Amino acid sequence: MKGWDRTWSACAKRVTANAGKAFGRCLHYRPDCVRLLVGYAAAVVLAAGASAQAADLEPLRVAPVAVTPVHIVDEMLALARVGSGDYVIDLGSGDGRLVIAAVERFGARGGLGVDISETAVAYANGKAAEAGLSDRVHFEQRDLFATAVSDATVVTVYLFPTIMPRVRDKLLAELRPGARVVSHDFPFPDWPIERVARFPAPEKNDSTGRSDAVLYLYTVPAR
Repeated sequence: MKGWDRTWSACAKRVTANAGKAFGRCLHYRPDCVRLLVGYAAAVVLAAGASAQAADLEPLRVAPVAVTPVHIVDEMLALARVGSGDYVIDLGSGDGRLVIAAVERFGARGGLGVDISETAVAYANGKAAEAGLSDRVHFEQRDLFATAVSDATVVTVYLFPTIMPRVRDKLLAELRPGARVVSHDFPFPDWPIERVARFPAPEKNDSTGRSDAVLYLYTVPAR
């Protein structure tokens, strides 16, 4: 991430994760963060006023509000062996960087990202358009459990551990045998792990309290 993207993401995620503490730090140390926080808050208020659906979906959040570092995005896609024949779905897509990278840098034929945040979805679709990928990449505001994943050859997730059993059941029921799934930090219970990879990720420390990323690779078995 660069410039505005880096600052907006850092401040917004800190405020969401620990509002009082983060805002106090930004107010005292980073006047530029204060300006961005005010702008971000205004965008959230406008989005809430324009769409009751956005407010209705927020209680369904099952993912941490944390930005996956770019190099971890690349490692996730490499672990899944993403290539030209793949259609990638990211459940909890945030700013869209993973799906965009899958198509732009790994050559996937297309991808879909879903998130409950209307603001994040609008931002991600804007980034896809900016990259000239709107015909192959799109993002939708949707509950992940209402999202059909049967077209995916690769699914990526970064979700709370408490929801992982339900997500596992959905993926095993809908994905075709041979589809690959990569989970960031939290493993699926009772699903054999094909490979585990750990990478340093000090950028995550502020939002998650940990400075590494653990990636788990799964393959949907034959039925």
